[in-house]
Amino acid sequence: MIVDVPETLIQIAAELFASRGYDATSVNDIVEAASVTKGALYYYFNTKEELLFAIHQRFIEAEMAQAQKILARYFKPAERIRRLIISLIESIAEFRNEVTVFFRERHRLSPELFAQVQAARDQYEAIFEEAIREGQQEGTFRSDLDARLMTLALFGQCNWTYTWMKPGPLTPRELGEHLAEIFLRGALNRSS
Repeated sequence: MIVDVPETLIQIAAELFASRGYDATSVNDIVEAASVTKGALYYYFNTKEELLFAIHQRFIEAEMAQAQKILARYFKPAERIRRLIISLIESIAEFRNEVTVFFRERHRLSPELFAQVQAARDQYEAIFEEAIREGQQEGTFRSDLDARLMTLALFGQCNWTYTWMKPGPLTPRELGEHLAEIFLRGALNRSS
């Protein structure tokens, strides 16, 4: 069986950073759990910080890919937002360790790496904000609410699900549908 060493290292580091914390996890802990040598880790990642950055990239790239698929289908703004929210919640469930690590440990990134993270996150958020603005322009969404504030509220509602979402009566998709409904009920123009 061929093992994807960088992917394995990212996954193991995400699990360890999520459960123990970034500072409490050593490079030795990572290589032992991944059953590789330090040389193998350093072949792919120069520092533990680069591994932290790769953890973020793993889930933001997956989120962007899903968002692009939704955009390619040319849904009306309300349906686009609904599908984007569901996709985001499914991503948080799938990449729970990575999301946990990002929100807890992002301050460990250097300003240069954090700027790259922020640029990727801004690009992702812009997809949502553009759908909201488009919906406001066509009269589907309330125009008395600031589009940027609506976007931030949407992410505030969704992003923190990593702290409480557990396997249970609702699947991630069902939870996403509920959160989309909550958001859209507040965002939709009452006359539409």
